[in-house]
Amino acid sequence: MAIEPPGAVHFRQRLLTQPSERQDVDYKASLPFRGDDSFSLKLARHILGMANSGGGWLVIGFSEAPGEGWVPDSSHDDSICASYDTTSLQQRVNSSVERGQRIQMKVHFERHPDTCQRHPILQVHGFDRGPFVCRSDRTATDTNAKVLNKGAVYVRRPSAETVPLSSQQDWDAMIKHCVALRRNEFISQLRDLLEEMLGPLPSTRSSTRAPRSSAQVFEKWVDDMRAGSNRGNGIGA
Repeated sequence: MAIEPPGAVHFRQRLLTQPSERQDVDYKASLPFRGDDSFSLKLARHILGMANSGGGWLVIGFSEAPGEGWVPDSSHDDSICASYDTTSLQQRVNSSVERGQRIQMKVHFERHPDTCQRHPILQVHGFDRGPFVCRSDRTATDTNAKVLNKGAVYVRRPSAETVPLSSQQDWDAMIKHCVALRRNEFISQLRDLLEEMLGPLPSTRSSTRAPRSSAQVFEKWVDDMRAGSNRGNGIGA
């Protein structure tokens, strides 16, 4: 079992006690996840959007009250939590994306300190290499409305809305995110190759400095190698 980072439980508690929607956080009513009704398909769409935008959190069991913002849903109870099993939820959501793609997610159950009610908190991880694409059209069984569209790439905007990737800003954010992921992947692979050829590269930690990323260490190593080569060629002497 993976060990949670320090502060993880405190962070989830703050999601309950200080509710506020943003690009990576959304709040939903106290309704069960059935997989094919309007609420469930819209929840799946939000999960796809968050997975395509770096990941995020969906908190179940809140309602928006005029003048108060998001507050615990008075109808929420433990029976709702039973429908948010991580494995079954993940299976249903992954049936909505192209074959071979798999969204990583986990459901945490946190108890609100004021109401003592448990709330499912869905933790959605971002993609590793490329965005998730909706596999097929999906129509809600209770409203007969089409909620998911085949071929759509859903994203979360800074305004906390989930939409199909369409605007120039959406494309710029997606391209920037993909380039950053591929760049880190390339640097990691190149670093492994160079260590095979040249031995260990400089450590990412020192006793007097904060840890640096692999990209920063590699870039410094390249700069040092280039400086040494230039000195050998009489440049900068």
